Amino acid sequence: MYELYELKDTVAENGLQLLYVTCFRYEKQWYGTRHTHNFLEIFFCVGGDCEFHVRDTMFLMHPRQFVVINPGVEHVEKAIPSAPVEWIVLGVKGVHSDLVNDSDGYYHGDFSSDDKAMVHLLVSLVNELQDKRDGYSEACLCIVQLLLIHVARSSSANIEPETTPMDRLHSSIAWVKQYIDDNYTTPLNLEMLSEKVGLNRFGLIREFKKLYGVSPIEYMLSCRYREARFLLETTDRSIINISRDLGFSSGNYFSQSFQKRFGVTASAYRASHGGK
Repeated sequence: MYELYELKDTVAENGLQLLYVTCFRYEKQWYGTRHTHNFLEIFFCVGGDCEFHVRDTMFLMHPRQFVVINPGVEHVEKAIPSAPVEWIVLGVKGVHSDLVNDSDGYYHGDFSSDDKAMVHLLVSLVNELQDKRDGYSEACLCIVQLLLIHVARSSSANIEPETTPMDRLHSSIAWVKQYIDDNYTTPLNLEMLSEKVGLNRFGLIREFKKLYGVSPIEYMLSCRYREARFLLETTDRSIINISRDLGFSSGNYFSQSFQKRFGVTASAYRASHGGK
């Protein structure tokens, strides 16, 4: 089952624009294509289960849950045939979700505590779109604005007037920094990161350097060396083991680059800082 209702000319006084509402149910194995939008999407799961992938994160969606995807954030859905998912999806322009951790680019929430009100609003929205009675576009906008209020109540994601493209770019670059913070011991794949934030490789390097003063590679190395100094100061692990665990190609390379960066060998650094 798949129904698409497009309302590209439906705009509220505050600039909120309802682009479309989609209702669908997948009963077979299905995996979409990773993609982004220049508007906000909200997925309401009203039945079944689904895998949801946002950038490098995967989570399961269950009934009475929702996910808010900010503009420019890569995502894809994957059906689970044993529990066919039923979605109602909204495409909304003119708003942006102000997240607790904006670098995530999404919010996965639960509306079970507000179940009656949310389901009533979703059913009313679909009925308006199906019946198309006089004034249905305006009615749909009112319902969507109520839905956004309920989504905000059920989450830490305040939905506000749309931010500027520069704000969205900074959010994407902040996500790259967070990714490096979490994965600095593994090789840095700039092509993969560029694809996930919708920039080419050189654009990513340029914007990262503008925001943080160093390139992504240099930032990753600073994370490695910070951890290396901590391990040299607090453990008796061998320099070879430290270099290997932090992702350096060899103990010799680590020792040479450590001395070049800090003006002292790793062994001397350990000895002068009371290392074990």
